[in-house]
This record gives sequence, structure tokens and C-alpha cells, in this order.
Amino acid sequence: MKKLFMERAGKSLTVIALLLLVCMQATSGPAAEKRGKGAYQVILLRHGESVMNTQSRTSGWGDTHLTEKGAAAGLAVGKLLKHEGISFDAVYSSSLSRAIKTAWLTLEGMDKMWIPVHTDWRLNETNHGAFEGKTRQEQVAGWGEELVAKWEAGFNVLPPLLASNDSNNPANDPRYKGIPNIPQGESMEDTLKRIKTYWQKELIPVLRSGKTIMVVAHSNALRCLSKSIDDSLDTATLKKMAIPNTAPIIYTLDANMKPISRQVLGEN
Repeated sequence: MKKLFMERAGKSLTVIALLLLVCMQATSGPAAEKRGKGAYQVILLRHGESVMNTQSRTSGWGDTHLTEKGAAAGLAVGKLLKHEGISFDAVYSSSLSRAIKTAWLTLEGMDKMWIPVHTDWRLNETNHGAFEGKTRQEQVAGWGEELVAKWEAGFNVLPPLLASNDSNNPANDPRYKGIPNIPQGESMEDTLKRIKTYWQKELIPVLRSGKTIMVVAHSNALRCLSKSIDDSLDTATLKKMAIPNTAPIIYTLDANMKPISRQVLGEN
């Protein structure tokens, strides 16, 4: 009798141990099944085509809305993600309308509008200072070809700063009220510093909790986020990195948050 009891107890302990092992391997995010064991996933998405894109105007922190084409692309990319069986647990967006609207439309296309969207100015595009809202021709007319070319090619070159009464000055925008040291112009290096800090302090902890996330932002912002994820990227490569509108870039990361793979969805 004692032997039978011990055998049954041993089997029960084995079952309990297996259940505990399964629980330990599970993660808190429902999108986790799309990752490999011990891997994490983050999806980067540039907003859809904006009005300023079609006008060849420099759009950084200056707000601009999606075109009809851009809005349609937001819905389409959501349907693509749904078709591919790719999901995530939360969305992180810049504070700019074109990114927020793209996030909403993507979720609508996925039929998952209940997924939370968190906005943060630290995911904003580079603040292009006094160049905001201007065509290259207008920039050259105001500041000269030499300065404009140097700014375009440079990684740590500041644009002319915004005047306090400029309509594009974010200090006059209620969405940034109470935020200290709002930039009046940034280099790409400045953008990298704030986005790298946001990646390390805000996004990595979310990933480590077991969640898959999507980040909806802008060309320079996502270049800088790519550099934050993959520090092997040099600044010359970073400046030239293509970030097409509404083309999901899927990073799979290891336990040390280092990239295992980078895939552009839909790219052959």
C-alpha cells in the first residue's frame, strides 16, 4: 500500500513539474506564439504617405495629415499583417497625426482596434528647425546651398533653429505642454540620443515582459530606432537606409535584445 502511494505521489509530482515548466515558458503576450523560443519581436512601421510628402516639403515635428493614398495604405498593411498571421500586443506611436492615424488604420485593417496605442513625443521625427514645412528650393533661397547640403549630408549638423514665434515651434503646441527642453531644431545625432534612451528605458522592458510590439513613426526616427536595436549600423549606412512608407520591418531579437533577423514584409 505504501509503495502504491509513493508511486502515485511520484507521478503527481511529475505532472506538476511539467505544468510548472509550461507556465514558465509561457509569456504574457498573445502574440508570443509567432516568435521562436527565447526570442522577442518588434515591428517598425513608417506612416503612410502624407500631404507634405507629395509637396516635397520637409516634415519633422510639423504636423501633416495622410493623403487618401496614405490612408488606404494604412488599411492595406493591416490586412497584410492579418493575412500573414502577424500580431502584437501594443502599439507605440509618435505624437504626430500621420503616425497616429496610420496606427489606427493598421489596427482597423487587422480587425484589432482594441489593441492599445501609446503615443510619445520621443518617437517624433527629427525636428528640422526653421527648415520645417519648406521645400529644398525654399531652404536654399533662405540659407544658401552650402548650408543646406551640409545639413542634408551631416549626421551631427543642426538646422537653423526655430524662432519663438514660428508657427512650427513645438513650444506653442499644447501636446507638448509641460515637457522641458523641447528642441527648436535637431541633428540626426540628437534624434538618435532620445530614441535610444526611449528604446532602452521604455520599450525593452515591455519586450522583456513577453509582449510583441509595433512602433509607428517616421523615416529618420525609425533609422535611429534601427541603430538602437542594431548598434553595428554605422552612421553612413544609417543616413542612406531606406524606410518605405507602410512597409513593416520585423526584427527578431535574442535574449540580450540583439538582432537575430530583420525582415521587410512583402520584400522578395
